[in-house]
Amino acid sequence: MSSKKLLVLFITFLLTVSLITSCSSNNTSSTSQTPSKNEVVTITYSTGKDSTPATKKLVEAFEKKYPNIKVKVQELPNSTDEQHNTYVTALSAGDSSIDVLAMDVIWTPEFAAANWLLPLDDKFTEEMRSKMLPGPVEAVTYNGHVWAVPRFTDAGVLYYRKDIISTPPQTWDELIQMAKENVGKEGTKYGIVFQGNQYEGLVCDALELIYSNGGSVIEGNKVTIDTPQAIAGLQYLIDLVKIAPPGVTTYQEEDARNVFQQGEAIFMRNWPYAWSLLNSDDSPVKGKVGIAPIPRGKDGKEGSPVLGGWNLGINKYSKHPEEAWKFIEFVTSEEGQKITALEGGNLPTLKSLYQDKEVLAKNPYWADFYDVFITAKPRPVSPFYPQMSDSMQINFHKALTGEITAEQTIKNVAKDLSEILAKSGK
Repeated sequence: MSSKKLLVLFITFLLTVSLITSCSSNNTSSTSQTPSKNEVVTITYSTGKDSTPATKKLVEAFEKKYPNIKVKVQELPNSTDEQHNTYVTALSAGDSSIDVLAMDVIWTPEFAAANWLLPLDDKFTEEMRSKMLPGPVEAVTYNGHVWAVPRFTDAGVLYYRKDIISTPPQTWDELIQMAKENVGKEGTKYGIVFQGNQYEGLVCDALELIYSNGGSVIEGNKVTIDTPQAIAGLQYLIDLVKIAPPGVTTYQEEDARNVFQQGEAIFMRNWPYAWSLLNSDDSPVKGKVGIAPIPRGKDGKEGSPVLGGWNLGINKYSKHPEEAWKFIEFVTSEEGQKITALEGGNLPTLKSLYQDKEVLAKNPYWADFYDVFITAKPRPVSPFYPQMSDSMQINFHKALTGEITAEQTIKNVAKDLSEILAKSGK
């Protein structure tokens, strides 16, 4: 055989070996990247610190149902503003470490507009939506798409010491009078506690006073807050500081609850979650607490609680979107929401649970307040709400600490909101 033929055969042999090796290598790589059916996937659920057993019970129930999916709970600070800032920092950097986000009801338009969430139109079906309260479903819908699933809804309520006050006040004037007449009884020191710190909770408290006195903030694209009703409504909140603990302008939800639960205040404005904690076996006020709607102001027709609640969304950058969806699907199912209702005291978004005997046995007042909860008024719905909230937080807090009057506060907020809408082109 000639040397030329030998050379051709040798080259052909090398190419064949190379090809076989390459194919073998590629096949091995493909197999290693395909997850095994028995492989355990861990997802990260980011949420605020839960002072109730609800989150722990939910994770335990979910992992029992889906043994191949483990849930790591990433606890964020209690402050909704700090939680918001944590998310904005992470998501704007394309961080994939969070899979499921617990989001305040007001964040959906902002996060959706920033393209940080996966759309859930196909997963959160029309049938599923029809079983839920319309308000929370509307709150997760933006620009024609669904971006989250409502976990629980919320509305501000008034707690009172029923061993001191036989009939809860209908108006804020009545509340202030009752507080002054009864403070000191049964070891109480203060008339009321509420959320007075410079954060989102203060915006909720202030807007409830403004709404309940016939005021409003925005109607359509028009700023409507600069009215006598809004000024008088905010003045009520300023007046409440005088019958509250000295540190109330630093209080958030848990600060207020702890003071009330220790038996030091006659009234408390808070969310429904506090009910189960106030009536726990180790609570000094167990069996002594009543719950009532938010009172109305002298210029208002009815008390108007602010709509609250939390939704669950999937991080657009998540590496485990299908597992993240399974977790959301479970938490917002009847089984999951029942755990949240019984263990966390949070209001379900599923209509059926308002007729559930076990749920009503634990939270008997829900049946009476159903209409109040579903008619709660929202904060301004806008992708630019964070900027609006910043203005309200700063100015409302200045009003509570006596730096500016109620009238100047409202004028400042009206000016800021008008400028925000003008810059956004609305």
